[in-house]
Amino acid sequence: MHPDRLPDLAAHLTQASLAETSVLVGFDAFLDELTHIVDRRTGPDRYEQMGSLAEFGKWVSAAAGRSGSREAVVTRICAGGCALNLGDGLAALGVPVTACVGLGATPHVAFSSVLSRFATLLPFPAEPGRTTAYEFEDGKLMLCSVSHFVDVKPESLRIAFANGAYRRAAMEARALVFASWSVYPNMTACWRFLQNEVLAGLDHRPVICVDLADPASRAPEELVEMAEALAGFEHIGPVVLTLNYNEAGRLASALGIALPASSEDIAGLAGTLRRHMGLSEVSIHRLRDACLATASTGGIRIEGPYCSQPRQSVGAGDRFNAGLLAGRLLGLDPEARLIMATATAGFFVREARSPSWAELIHFIERWATGLPDTRGI
Repeated sequence: MHPDRLPDLAAHLTQASLAETSVLVGFDAFLDELTHIVDRRTGPDRYEQMGSLAEFGKWVSAAAGRSGSREAVVTRICAGGCALNLGDGLAALGVPVTACVGLGATPHVAFSSVLSRFATLLPFPAEPGRTTAYEFEDGKLMLCSVSHFVDVKPESLRIAFANGAYRRAAMEARALVFASWSVYPNMTACWRFLQNEVLAGLDHRPVICVDLADPASRAPEELVEMAEALAGFEHIGPVVLTLNYNEAGRLASALGIALPASSEDIAGLAGTLRRHMGLSEVSIHRLRDACLATASTGGIRIEGPYCSQPRQSVGAGDRFNAGLLAGRLLGLDPEARLIMATATAGFFVREARSPSWAELIHFIERWATGLPDTRGI
């Protein structure tokens, strides 16, 4: 990354705005319990957190054939879900967001602050999922309760969208977001329904931003079928598929794509996935770096503003996606979009909230002069 990119981009963003750029996001909403595993109690209200996933895995393995017990401390209950989090990230940046998410008949109070950011809320026929998210310094372990999502089918969407509100919102939106394919057993069929019966005939070609969420529970043949259906969105608008490194590896394996010889070549992997799947763009992000592959520029990789002690890691990828999409809507080049994406996520992990437009600009300015790699800015 050229050293002048950060201050130049910050200066450019001071003259830009997303206030006239509406985005339609869907469909998942979750209640997230952010949880620490206690390594050692140091007092009635003090404890040392188990620091790493590797340490936790070693403890779990040692309990095999016996049993194990550890204290878990729920640090926060908050609104979650890829669609809801991505929408929150966009709304904080000033984007008018229409959210079509499954909140249930009586939304939990934890959703209130996020929903207040959205310009419009459309109903979606599903109760929210629930996640227990165990946070560590080197990653997170998320256990999700989503069995009721099996009821989300083309038939239920046909009923829910019969009044035309979703299509009208899509006609006005500059971008459509489809998140968390992995947790909906019938979402591939739902995508085809949307392509053929709801979104067919749109003439303004909105950006289609897709986040699969971790597909570890899905069979390889399901991933192949999903990839074929995903390419169908290219008839409606340019598709931007965003993945973390783990998701990219699972998708590549299912599609018969060999991983690069070097784990550092994530841009090469993104480019191979993009060409194989017939998509406009593919992005891959990790804790320390991120890349974006496009048809016109190939793949580009940058190192992000790493944080060694995040205040919150759950939802960081969704804020990355929000920054990446915001950059696309502004017409920025791939490197500038990656800067916006990693900066949005970098702010989030330090402050446990989405940045405003002014805060994002300030963060990029601070990044240019040297950010601390720990929480707080």
